[in-house]
Amino acid sequence: MVGIREIAERAGVSISTVSYALNDNAKVTSETRERIKAIAAELNYTPSLAGRMLKKQKTNMIGLYVNGFGGDFYSHVIDGVANTLRAHHYELIVGSGGSRSRAFVPQRFVDGAIILDVSFPTDLIREYADAGNKLVVMDRDITHPNVARVIVDNAAGARQAIDALAAANVDHFVMVTGPSDSWDSQVRAQAAIQEVEKISGKSILVIPGDFTIEGGRKAAEVICNTGDTNIGVFALNDELAIGLYDGFNARGRVVGQDIKIVGFDNDYIDTYLDPKLTSIDYSKHRWGEMAAETVLKMIETDETPADQFLKTKVLHRGSLGEKLTD
Repeated sequence: MVGIREIAERAGVSISTVSYALNDNAKVTSETRERIKAIAAELNYTPSLAGRMLKKQKTNMIGLYVNGFGGDFYSHVIDGVANTLRAHHYELIVGSGGSRSRAFVPQRFVDGAIILDVSFPTDLIREYADAGNKLVVMDRDITHPNVARVIVDNAAGARQAIDALAAANVDHFVMVTGPSDSWDSQVRAQAAIQEVEKISGKSILVIPGDFTIEGGRKAAEVICNTGDTNIGVFALNDELAIGLYDGFNARGRVVGQDIKIVGFDNDYIDTYLDPKLTSIDYSKHRWGEMAAETVLKMIETDETPADQFLKTKVLHRGSLGEKLTD
């Protein structure tokens, strides 16, 4: 790689003059600055990130760790994070499920990190936080002076879903969960069970799932085999709900009539189902913005804000048998 020494030799100036020019320092004239920059471009010079880090002890970059990149969900969150960081002159690095990208945090290649990745070990988060790194988590319960929580109000959303099913006058409650290691699923499930007991005194059939369409198809088979009718199903995410649609349609059960469904996450594909899926809605873009705002505040003030909860609401569309007008 070409360094500033080679640029200095080509330009016939000192190394310090090249450094001043490349950093737009007023100690060199504009004419000299432009000449040095032109030589740097000609030689394909790239500034050393490691060198800048040693000098400034700051990278102006934030790491975002997600569990995957598929579907509509992550794009909105990432966009919210990126736009907020950009407005504050920070850049974003996004990683998924690997120890190499996680190492950016302890090696201080990033000034802070946002974590929305169930595979990112909580013990590792604590270790990084113990070393003074500023972290924001969006997917778990953890208490640490250097860790802030910016999370969807899963409990409120679950209660809203059960209340919506009850208002649809269902006779039987069913819930299809996510993976056992998902904190979101655990919180939603617990709140839903408590809400059913509180408002109806009835029991709720809990079917383990995995947040996938195929998991929803399998759950539909289990539900149909019960022989019950007028069933209200709370799918703990919308991919499960899509699978439920497939499974019920294959068995002649009509969603919105003898089967009522509420999903969670308001995925874009919900409006393409028939009937359109009623789902628990929240702004994924705003969630990303809140996470970015929080990590920047932690970096700038060295303070950790209190937990922040993103509000949810029921977005009615038709899968509860609603009579909607355009």
